[in-house]
This record gives sequence, structure tokens and C-alpha cells, in this order.
Amino acid sequence: MSKTVTKFKFFFAHQDEEQEAWLRAMAQQGFHLISVNPLCFWTFHIGAPADIVYRLDFPAAGSDPAFAQLMDDAGWSLAATTVGWHYWRTPAVADRVPEIFTDSASKARKFKRLVSVLIVSGLPLFIILLTIDKQRAYAQLSAPSLVILGTIVSLYLVTVGYSLVRLRQRLGRLQGPLAH
Repeated sequence: MSKTVTKFKFFFAHQDEEQEAWLRAMAQQGFHLISVNPLCFWTFHIGAPADIVYRLDFPAAGSDPAFAQLMDDAGWSLAATTVGWHYWRTPAVADRVPEIFTDSASKARKFKRLVSVLIVSGLPLFIILLTIDKQRAYAQLSAPSLVILGTIVSLYLVTVGYSLVRLRQRLGRLQGPLAH
């Protein structure tokens, strides 16, 4: 019987390197990623400790199926996917830490795709907030409902806004001062 454990761990969109380090540390403790969901619940298979390197990609929608074959040929396996993220893993060999992005331009493209998705995902909420009859909404919703709704919208806006700022900073570092 396979043993699994689920853990909660939150990361912002720009924290791909922190996720990779955490997943490697988990594997070194014998927790091997099976899945992750959008609510930040990570499911691991409990097995023998191993030095497994994880790398994250945010490929374009309908990405090239040949890429998966290329990754497989290079020794990577797809550990999990969630909301556009692909979690790749491979064993570390002699403390060698392999990369899936070998240049700044390809890493920058990953972050640009992520920025685009975050902006597009927020557009419906932005349009609703601009066009809703606020007086009617206030009249129809109870005070506790308004507080809950306001809290959810505020958390979403702060989280996405913070992630967009941090992703822009990462892009700036990758592209250098002349790329702006």
C-alpha cells in the first residue's frame, strides 16, 4: 500500500525558486511530489529519501508535445501540474543541479506568460467592479456578506498585485537595464 501525505504550503507566483528548493528538501526527507492543487495543498508519496531536483515551467497553452519528449530524453519526468504550472524533476547527480532554462531569455518568456495570465484572470473582476450597480448590491447583500466578499476581493487584488510587481522585478533582472 502506497503511503501519502498532504501538506499546505503557500507560495506567491514569483516564488518558483523557493518552491523548487522546498520540493528538493522534501524529497531529501522522503516526500516525493505527486500533485499540487490551486489551494496550495501538496500531496507527496512517502518513500526513501533522495536528492531530487525540481524545476518549474509555465508553458504556453497548447505547448509543443515535442517539449515533453525532449524533457524525457534529458532525464526529466513530469511530477505534477496545476493551473498552468508544470513541475519537472530529475535526480541530482554528484551535486550537479540541472536547469531546464539555460538562458535568461527563455526564463523571461516564462515570467511574461505568467504575467499575461495573471492580468487576463483579473480582467473579469475589474470589469465587474467597474460596471456593477453598487447601490443595488449594497441593498441586496447583508453586512456580513459584504465583509466576506470585500475581504475575498481585497485578498485577491493584493495577492495578484504583489505577484505582478515581484514578477516585473524578476523580469527586469533577467532582461537587464537595456531591455526596458
